[in-house]
Amino acid sequence: MTPPVTVVGDVHLSERHPEVERRFLAWLERQGERGGTLVLLGDIFDWWVGRGQEREAQVQPVIEALKRVAARGVTLCFQPGNRDFLLRRLPGVPLTRWPDLVRTTWGGRRVLLTHGDLLVTGDPTYLRMRGLLRCPPIRGLFGVLPYGWVKALALALRRTSGRAIQRKDLRLLDIDYGLARHWLEAAEADLLIAGHVHTGVHHRLPGPRTSDVLVLKDWGQEGGVVRFDGSGVALVGERAR
Repeated sequence: MTPPVTVVGDVHLSERHPEVERRFLAWLERQGERGGTLVLLGDIFDWWVGRGQEREAQVQPVIEALKRVAARGVTLCFQPGNRDFLLRRLPGVPLTRWPDLVRTTWGGRRVLLTHGDLLVTGDPTYLRMRGLLRCPPIRGLFGVLPYGWVKALALALRRTSGRAIQRKDLRLLDIDYGLARHWLEAAEADLLIAGHVHTGVHHRLPGPRTSDVLVLKDWGQEGGVVRFDGSGVALVGERAR
């Protein structure tokens, strides 16, 4: 990846929160001035059902902003989240789609990037639903049903998921740091960057090898991003220059 590298996720853009879109669009304009690489680490949109959604009024400004960022020479990468895993492309946006886990090198650091939902092992019900929704027959069904039907289904699933989360023990919805350490050791990496759980923390993992987990904060109040400037890595707020 060409530095500077900026990683952002869990923006959860939707028509219900226009102020979040306003802040994100302003943030994107600043990223075009930075150059380098912009990694979209999933759940950029609160829901995405595929064909037809790019014509939604609240989506068009985001597409245009990403086009401008790319036109300034920024490389755009997308790692799907649990809300926008059906996003394959955006019209006119040169977007490289990543798998669930990516290994790379930033300077002297070996880095893993993942949306983060696979690390929440305390919620097996979600993990089973994740597997079901991503199986080829279900994905294919989303592709052939009328857009209005699929949108209604996605919004219903979003409401059901929100109610289910409210009933769960939040301690079970955090990252499994034991699994994170296992991933890091298996990949011979020392830094893992994730989102999904919205905590915005820097977690130092104990053990013979020093390793760190940086978790993005969601954009409900102030978003968090991870930046690699060519020498160091930092977890910062959205307003940081």
